[in-house]
Amino acid sequence: MKGKKLKNSHLDSLFDGFLKEEGSIILGFKRDGNAIGHHIFKGSAKDYSLINPFFSANGAIYFRRLFSKGAKLLFILRPCEIRAYVELTKLTQIEREGIVAISVDCPGTESEKEKTDRASLPEDIRDYFKGDNKKRWACINCREKRGVVGDAGIRLDRDYNMWIIPYTEKGERLIETLEGELTDIPIDMAISPDRQTDSFKTDMDALRSDLKRCVLCMNCRDMCPVCYCVDCVFNGDEYLPRGDALLNKVLRTGSTDMPQGKELFHLIRMYHVSQTCVGCGACEEACPQDIPLTKYFKGISERLQGIFSYMSGRGFDEAIPYTTFIEDELKDAED
Repeated sequence: MKGKKLKNSHLDSLFDGFLKEEGSIILGFKRDGNAIGHHIFKGSAKDYSLINPFFSANGAIYFRRLFSKGAKLLFILRPCEIRAYVELTKLTQIEREGIVAISVDCPGTESEKEKTDRASLPEDIRDYFKGDNKKRWACINCREKRGVVGDAGIRLDRDYNMWIIPYTEKGERLIETLEGELTDIPIDMAISPDRQTDSFKTDMDALRSDLKRCVLCMNCRDMCPVCYCVDCVFNGDEYLPRGDALLNKVLRTGSTDMPQGKELFHLIRMYHVSQTCVGCGACEEACPQDIPLTKYFKGISERLQGIFSYMSGRGFDEAIPYTTFIEDELKDAED
């Protein structure tokens, strides 16, 4: 595989050149003092940051239902965010024309909800990759930390040199604007394909116990990058009755715990996103009750995707299993 070796000055040139074009914006991360967060750059990419060690949201949610013609967008985000973008393009929730998506090697993130000392954020990118026991469960068990998805990727070798690698024709055209020739990238990179995993083992009793704390705020739904329905079934009274509908149901069926329908909500949502979930943990970050939603959604989705030999967001041309029909495709499935 070939790519170009990068310096910060090359990135500055790339971003500045891209933003000079009319209608161009960049979605990435901006460093502001001791904080780093998502930022939309227009005109200048000053204070951009390739890496954000804190997770608050999956950046794909900011451009759901994006069909603008004529705009030119550059996404420079974590692999889980680019994977969500890829899935949304397959679900016709984003028009891919005019968008170039670059994934960046990710060392993992801490939760924005955790108290942490941010007074000494490292300046050197290699310091982000040093061991840290504060990483979220979703990051420790991440399915793909490497910048190998999207139109191009920014990877780091063992010496923490940066490389930019094209994966599609769009990526190739973007990289052509950079100095230097394409050369073979190093075999050994800072992040290998191997991942640490925590086996998904649970049962309905454990799920029911964890969901007792749920207040049905639906923050998990609203912050999930691939839970995209405009008209959600849980916005009406059919599944989650309230007012007269709730009163009439209680009079017909008897007493009930409140809020009603917690398990139903999560099970239907789990089914809805099971083949497109990227395991980013945005649902858990959004939960005010600290319910460990990631292990359920990520565990079940990866198990199901494995049956179909599918990985969400791996490639633009890999069809989501439930959008295709292959006769006898599950004849050898053991689960």
